[in-house]
Amino acid sequence: MAKEQDLVVRRRGWVTADFFTHDYRISGQVDVRHRPLADQLNDRTTSYLDVEGVYISPIDRPGEITASYPISSLLKDNITMVVLARQEDGLSKKQTYGSYFGTYLREVFLTIPGFEVRGLLQMSGKLDLRAVLAIGTDRFIPILDGTIFATLNPKIQFTGGIILVNKDVIGAICIPEEG
Repeated sequence: MAKEQDLVVRRRGWVTADFFTHDYRISGQVDVRHRPLADQLNDRTTSYLDVEGVYISPIDRPGEITASYPISSLLKDNITMVVLARQEDGLSKKQTYGSYFGTYLREVFLTIPGFEVRGLLQMSGKLDLRAVLAIGTDRFIPILDGTIFATLNPKIQFTGGIILVNKDVIGAICIPEEG
């Protein structure tokens, strides 16, 4: 992601992110001056997300930019996950980690088409993975300090301060034993 960030001029009130679809990584910037990215992704009143300064790479060749465009719209249903360098860039207005009484972080492992995701999930109360997937209206769940591994080629990895994962594409969510 750093290579693409160097190619895009950073603008105040905009965040740079890597958007993953089933076959591509789309790197670009989103206007967050009026609304955080997580809130835009979770807004069910619109199906699209506008992204500017877009660079497109095939997932199996992440260092190869096959196309670039000044403006793009992404269909949110086709976004499997979003990787951001800083945690605070991926939080919604209603989330601030460390400020809620009774919350804790748990290590998680998720499977999504073509990838494995490892990181930390904020939990509150009883450990109930079904509730994580079923409760609430948010489409994307935040995984902190995450790493993504390509299933067919684990050498292909992406890391971020936060990864927003589309609940609809999660095949399995697992919690390792505490040691």
